[in-house]
Amino acid sequence: MTARAEATRATGEAILDAASVAFARQSFDQVTLRDVATQSDVTVQTVIRRFGSKEKLFEAVARREGARIREARAVPEDADLETALNALLDHYEQDGDIILHLVAQETQWAQVEEVVREGRRVHSEWVERHCQAVLTGTRGRERQRRIHAAIAATDLGTWKLLRRDLGLERGEVAAIMTKLLNGMEAS
Repeated sequence: MTARAEATRATGEAILDAASVAFARQSFDQVTLRDVATQSDVTVQTVIRRFGSKEKLFEAVARREGARIREARAVPEDADLETALNALLDHYEQDGDIILHLVAQETQWAQVEEVVREGRRVHSEWVERHCQAVLTGTRGRERQRRIHAAIAATDLGTWKLLRRDLGLERGEVAAIMTKLLNGMEAS
């Protein structure tokens, strides 16, 4: 990579870093390209030239963060539930409050709604991949019911209730989520 290409890449990353912080701390409508430019030590024109608009900048941040989150949550297909749940809880501990901030805005901004919808889809896939013990031997409506129950048992909202609202330790949250999932196997 040439020095110029490396500098261009580094500038883009600096802009994305600043935008990630801004979108995590402020509502979508409060984030300005000027603030992002200032925080990344570039001009507004550089941000516009690189990303086009605030909406496209948000999409770029969402793509980058989405890839990082998918990688962080990734565990081998044959991983046991405890391993998968620990990866999920690591993700919630690192990004949960930011995602809750986005969820609170999903009905106000189409771009945010799209990101939240994608997060829900990814979580549903995670459940189907890693909660097989809950789904074994089920078909049709019962399988769908168990998928929905497993989504609820491991959802960010459940984590928020247990971890933030009730103030439980992470290990206790993991134990409760596991108990909820194991209870489905028995039914």
